[in-house]
Amino acid sequence: MGAHRILPRAGRRGLNGGGGWMNDKSAPREAPSWYPWLVAVVGMLTLFLSNGMTATGVTIFDPALLDEFGWERGAFKFTDFIKFALTAVMAPFIGILIDKVNPRWLLMTGCALLTLGYLGYAALTDGAAPPVILLIATLGAFGLAAVLVVALGSLLPRVGRTPAIAVAALLALAFLWKFYGAWSGDALRQLYAIHMLFALALSAAGSMTVIFLVSSWFVRHRGLAIGIALIGTSLGSAVFPLVNPPLIEALGWRQAFTWNAAMPVVLLALVAIAIKGTPAQAGYRAVGQSAAVADLKQHGLTFREALRTRTFWAIAVSGFLAYYSIFSFVQHFVLHLNKGFAYTLADAGKMMFLFSLVAMTAKFAIGWLADHIDRHKVFTACQVIMLVGMIGLASMRADLVVASAVIIGVGWGGLFTLYNMLAVNNFGLREIGRINGAVSLMESIGVGLGSWVTGLLFTRFGSYQVPFTVLAVAIVVALLVGLLIRSEVDERVVAER
Repeated sequence: MGAHRILPRAGRRGLNGGGGWMNDKSAPREAPSWYPWLVAVVGMLTLFLSNGMTATGVTIFDPALLDEFGWERGAFKFTDFIKFALTAVMAPFIGILIDKVNPRWLLMTGCALLTLGYLGYAALTDGAAPPVILLIATLGAFGLAAVLVVALGSLLPRVGRTPAIAVAALLALAFLWKFYGAWSGDALRQLYAIHMLFALALSAAGSMTVIFLVSSWFVRHRGLAIGIALIGTSLGSAVFPLVNPPLIEALGWRQAFTWNAAMPVVLLALVAIAIKGTPAQAGYRAVGQSAAVADLKQHGLTFREALRTRTFWAIAVSGFLAYYSIFSFVQHFVLHLNKGFAYTLADAGKMMFLFSLVAMTAKFAIGWLADHIDRHKVFTACQVIMLVGMIGLASMRADLVVASAVIIGVGWGGLFTLYNMLAVNNFGLREIGRINGAVSLMESIGVGLGSWVTGLLFTRFGSYQVPFTVLAVAIVVALLVGLLIRSEVDERVVAER
């Protein structure tokens, strides 16, 4: 499984033997030693907000929202299906943008959308929709329309840009006509519109963009750098559930959302000032990059070549199942503790903090470990660890809740780093936006289905035992499929000797 294939001919371009970059005076220079690590830290802060504010930390508001509006749990958690299903469908086409556009613009766009979404949360009401909700629906509709134009250009290039824009605009206007006319006065439908916007925010400033940006700056220490960036996802899960309960108790949930909305504005300014783009866009070379290689995007498989490998499908299917399981757990853990075991909101938040702290540590430690030993073996070990935790969770024993959360955190922290690292290291950066976009399609479908189906199963059985057992079974299958993953390119080609 750890064997290396010979690099395909298409992946050899840009080397000294094929173009003479070694003797080219315009060859990229070495970046200041601190700058690539700054990129990793900014990536961490980006995921802290984008994941924490949309996928994990926001769940601490769930009890307050259910108490306020009285929604049925399955209908309420349909928001996650909307968000992650749209993220999944968009992922391959956002991947096209990642391959072509400076990632700093995507990060800044995502920050702006996060702020707007949280202001929308603060304004939710059963009645006439406030202006911020109408703005969210409008931006969401036309943002999705823009992605549709990219999709049509990729899938049906003969259609032409003008007809594609016309079709996308008509669909956006049809949605807005329906929303303004029939849905805007319903708080739950307003929430659906917010999560439609969150799908755009996650697509622009989520793991795909951050992993591409951070990976582009590292050949050596890539696992550690990705681990640092991915700490942000656990940091959001840890910090938001810890700091928001006091805010909710002191100010109310609406004002707490308003205070949270200020944070992406600060990050937007930081990205604008500090991030220049990839090394090639900034005129530098990555850490550990051979001076004979002008651009790491010259190395690796094309999207079509990757699709023909067993590894691509093994990563995608295993990722679908693992993401189905972990995000079901994360999205329902607060409700499980608060409504099932009578934890206070503050105590449930502390449990989320513990889980996230463990996962955050594991992302960093296992990212470093994968730089030093066979990452595929580490990957399998993390799946086994996560399975043990899921079995403990499915037992529904109150005395095993803490231990199960810690064990799941260790396994998932490592897996989250490794799923992102496997695609980059096993396929190279040549068309990693498209490749990661297709993998993210499967992972995001798993995330959206997991939270929603788990909510439906809870409604059907009145307990989390059956849905949590399903999560454990999914991890078993993910483990078996993951054994098929292997390296498809020779990473030594782009490394310093």
